Amino acid sequence: MNKYVRLFGNIHIHPLLWLFSGIAVMTAHFKQLFLLFFIVLIHELGHAVAAAFFSWRVKRILLLPFGGVAEVEEHGNRPFREELIVTLAGPAQHLWLMAIAFFLWRMGVMTNEGWNLFIHYNTAILMINLLPIWPLDGGKLLFLFFTYYFPFSEAHQKTIVLSIVTLAFFAIAVLFIQPKQLDLWIIVMFLIASLWKEWKHRHYVVMRFLLERYYGKRSDYTKLRTIAVFEEERISRVLQKFYRGQKHSIIIMRDNRERVTLDENEILHAFFVEKQTDVPLSDLIYV
Repeated sequence: MNKYVRLFGNIHIHPLLWLFSGIAVMTAHFKQLFLLFFIVLIHELGHAVAAAFFSWRVKRILLLPFGGVAEVEEHGNRPFREELIVTLAGPAQHLWLMAIAFFLWRMGVMTNEGWNLFIHYNTAILMINLLPIWPLDGGKLLFLFFTYYFPFSEAHQKTIVLSIVTLAFFAIAVLFIQPKQLDLWIIVMFLIASLWKEWKHRHYVVMRFLLERYYGKRSDYTKLRTIAVFEEERISRVLQKFYRGQKHSIIIMRDNRERVTLDENEILHAFFVEKQTDVPLSDLIYV
């Protein structure tokens, strides 16, 4: 079966979208429901198709009222360019959707009411998704930016912290501008739950990143980074200094002099295979 056709079998609907659907049915807003579902579906398929193009392993496509999540089995070790394209592929769908809608409206195929509603939904979903809050697309772009300048572990934590701050400002804005807008409060609660889950699992996220570096498909690294540490440094601490998209050479120092240089795979092997999770680097030299 074609890899793009298989994507449709991975589509799942989040309970929040079912909730919005129920509200739409009870209030007879069938047109709004159809437009919302259609826009969200196209948005998420944009992510999924881009991921499939780069042969990513797409786990599922989860549809939300304001976008969705294309869950993949890639954990921060794909090329920067690929992750950027996959992340932007969702928001990019709104541009051609609005362009086609404008053409249909000018041709008289779409009514003024339909045009205004379609543009409103597209703009709202696009703007919300671009907020720098994890796991929205804006939050993923923020994380990608941080991983370019900071170690993966540090970049992940910075993303969560900045997302919490941004979400707090967003919630305050909703409180003062649209305090009775139920859908916005549902989005706020969803983002709070997502960030809390991401914070609790932050160590697991880093472990997946490191595991894939050691056991997974070898990526084409574009840069070699040397990490100078003293021999008393714990292996687990050294792994926290690993960057995405870069090959690491670990220089072990003693009395401010270079003692030996290890490849990153030697450190990863000691950590995952030999279970030397918290021993000093000196154990790798003298054992």
